[in-house]
Amino acid sequence: MSKVYPLKGNQARAVAPHRTVWLSASAGTGKTQVLSARVLRLLLQDGVEPENILCLTFTKAGAAEMATRVNDVLARWVRLDDLALFQELEAIGADARPETLARARSRFAAVLDCPGGGLRIETIHAFSQWLLSAFPVESGLLPGTRAMEDRDRELLVREVLAQMLVEAEEAGDEGLLDALAHLALRMDQGSVIGFLLRCAKAIDLWQEPGAWRPPLRPRINQMLGLAADEDGSGVAALCADDAFDVASVRCCMAANAAWGTPTGATAANIMGDWLAADPQARLAGIDDFAKLFLTTKGEAKSARNLDKHEPAYADYQARVIAGITALRDRLALVNLAALLDPALTVGRRFALAWEAAKAREGFIDFDDQIRTAAALLTERTTADWIRYKLDRRFDHVLVDEAQDTNEAQWRIVLDGLVQDFFSGQGQSQRDPRTLFVVGDYKQAIFRFQGTSPENFAKARERVRRELAGLAEAMDEPERALLSLGLGQSYRTAMPILAFVDRAIAAIGPDRFGLPEAPEPHVGDVRPGLVRLWRPVGEGDGDEEELPEAGEEGGENWLSRPDRDLADRLARQVRQWLDTGFPLHKGTPRNARAGDVMILVRKRKDLAGLIVARLHARGVPVAGVDRLRLGAPLAGKDLMA
Repeated sequence: MSKVYPLKGNQARAVAPHRTVWLSASAGTGKTQVLSARVLRLLLQDGVEPENILCLTFTKAGAAEMATRVNDVLARWVRLDDLALFQELEAIGADARPETLARARSRFAAVLDCPGGGLRIETIHAFSQWLLSAFPVESGLLPGTRAMEDRDRELLVREVLAQMLVEAEEAGDEGLLDALAHLALRMDQGSVIGFLLRCAKAIDLWQEPGAWRPPLRPRINQMLGLAADEDGSGVAALCADDAFDVASVRCCMAANAAWGTPTGATAANIMGDWLAADPQARLAGIDDFAKLFLTTKGEAKSARNLDKHEPAYADYQARVIAGITALRDRLALVNLAALLDPALTVGRRFALAWEAAKAREGFIDFDDQIRTAAALLTERTTADWIRYKLDRRFDHVLVDEAQDTNEAQWRIVLDGLVQDFFSGQGQSQRDPRTLFVVGDYKQAIFRFQGTSPENFAKARERVRRELAGLAEAMDEPERALLSLGLGQSYRTAMPILAFVDRAIAAIGPDRFGLPEAPEPHVGDVRPGLVRLWRPVGEGDGDEEELPEAGEEGGENWLSRPDRDLADRLARQVRQWLDTGFPLHKGTPRNARAGDVMILVRKRKDLAGLIVARLHARGVPVAGVDRLRLGAPLAGKDLMA
């Protein structure tokens, strides 16, 4: 933020330093600019010092970016002449009086002089780590406990797994060994470890009162809506005459027989054989039976030739399909329970062993930090005293990327840091203490980590309710929560945002945790295009192959779908460069290599493979390394 840009509309309203604000901001709407301007406005307030402000972000990169923006502006303010400084203060809505200009010039030095050497802008994990280090005894941590690094985690995972295998072999625990073997067949090594670590993260499931204990199958069945003793034997009962609509099957069989064609006769014979079979045999033959009524895409077959012989054929067919669907759904749940039972049994065993290993080695991981910090602020006998100590330190808390905050993290923020902001003497002072939250429900993609749009909405409703009571009690309406949205994107073309609005409407606002439809998004009036590519799966290989194993540039250590996807991307970009892809930005021109950005979820093997494929097709590319020398099996052999 080396330059301060004028705030517009809700951007300007959101940075009012005396209001508690809940801001819903889509990508490209100036969210980071607003967040930085909010910090600047707070620093300009009399009585607010840098150490009174705490800003929590989701990533280290986000924390570093915001700290850099704020510090750059404060450093510039020291050097600007009065007119230029006046204009920048006006741009963020500050009262540009002479005393405010003087205070603006002093804020850079104040930040440098504050405890810790700068503003408290950090991830919530870093804050939790600081909190636990400040109160180790109150947290219940053993002396010597240290944060677990990535390398520590990798080594400890291997150690725990090896110990589990040794103990299982010595005890003759074939069930555990078979369950591990099934996991290894269904997943690659990284996925197996990821699954086990997710089980370890849910330690409350295995340790707390009412914890899951073997046998797990009854609990799994209940979670899936099955009878506790359902082992698959009950599914066949759904095929019996008293459960399945056999009368509709007989009507369909009669219509096919009356059709008089070989196709009709074959269908009638298959239906007759299915009806004559016992329930277990009917279940075994359900797939062949279903082919008589459903296409390969799962749609109902045309009844055009059959309704001449049975006018209600379509209705009978629909009833049979409903029975088939119900049967398949129940069978899918039973099969899922059969898969989850051994997997979760292994996961439970690993989770307990993982907790013991961490305690033995004196490690505390990210999830432990959050859980322990939340308990320190809300459950421990010293929780009131800890909150009192923090209450004297922070007067303004800002939360960035709030949609990625899970329930335990919200406990730290709402129950620990700002609980006293909304009651008692915490809000009776002249200058209100504030909470500023910014997030985007559409970007809540970490549901597997416990985040969700529902958490975002629930936290907002809690703050709104508490502040509404405070505003009424103090007869000060401005104490109420100010909920705002930033819908104007300065980065995205209108056709793309229109697609987003249609997608939300089609999926349903409730699936995003929204009580009602959001306001339409507004973007730049310039051309845009959304194109959905066909997913790549097993057996989708293209006709053209790049080098494979044993050939120069081979990347056969990656899965076939990954290689196919990377090659399709490279071919598409090469085609754009060869045949021309017109852009409309200023002077119309065709796209160049520098106009193309390929986004991936993680900067791992697939990202490197895409870069390699682009290089192979002569596309200029910058980014991750072209080749990971240690990835191929031959490279691993040499290392060994």
